[in-house]
Amino acid sequence: MRKYPRRLYEVGKTPVQSRSMNHSCYLSNIQTVREELREDVWSELRESAIGVIVKLKELSYIWSAKVVHYFLANQLAIESSHEIWSLIDDSMPLRFSLYEFGEITGLNCDPFDKHDVWDVDHQEFWLEMNVPTSDGPTLLELQAIFPICRNWPREKRVMIGLLCLLSIGIFGISSNSRIPLHCAKRVMDIAAFQRYPWGRIGFSGLVDSIKVLTYEAKKSYTLHGCVHALLT
Repeated sequence: MRKYPRRLYEVGKTPVQSRSMNHSCYLSNIQTVREELREDVWSELRESAIGVIVKLKELSYIWSAKVVHYFLANQLAIESSHEIWSLIDDSMPLRFSLYEFGEITGLNCDPFDKHDVWDVDHQEFWLEMNVPTSDGPTLLELQAIFPICRNWPREKRVMIGLLCLLSIGIFGISSNSRIPLHCAKRVMDIAAFQRYPWGRIGFSGLVDSIKVLTYEAKKSYTLHGCVHALLT
């Protein structure tokens, strides 16, 4: 019989889902993007480098915290900080790594290009959005723009839509948390945006949030990143 690493929790002692699982990758927020920014923007977002988030919304699938919790609660104790292994039925363990994440989502998971020296002057657009120029925007700030941006040029509405998708579907952060500035600015250059490995961002945020989880001490726990890849 093949031996695997020990379980994080002994059989019969895995934490039950008495704790609330939280995440911020709400597909309902993506529907609001569609309604507010209109169909011409929605179709362009669908074809973008992170268009899988739009397509996921269009699938209308149902999130199951119970299934995800079961996967997390049956993890094996492995040394790698970039993989998750889970033994579901005492037979073959399931691996979740950057490879599986890329296969599931289709997002670009290539290594970061250290030679990709790039920048853009973002200040005018940031001021137009009423966002501090020293930071990336929050989802709340982006949503506040919806009523006033309906008559803006399509290119600007697309940039706002991409920022919303980054906050909701890639970083999976709370609505008052800021997108890192160096990532947010890429929406202003479509080529720079399209070539960036957003899959690595979404995967790292997700796995990092899982690796620091404790299930017993707190009343809830929170996942970040592209959490829907755990179910798809």
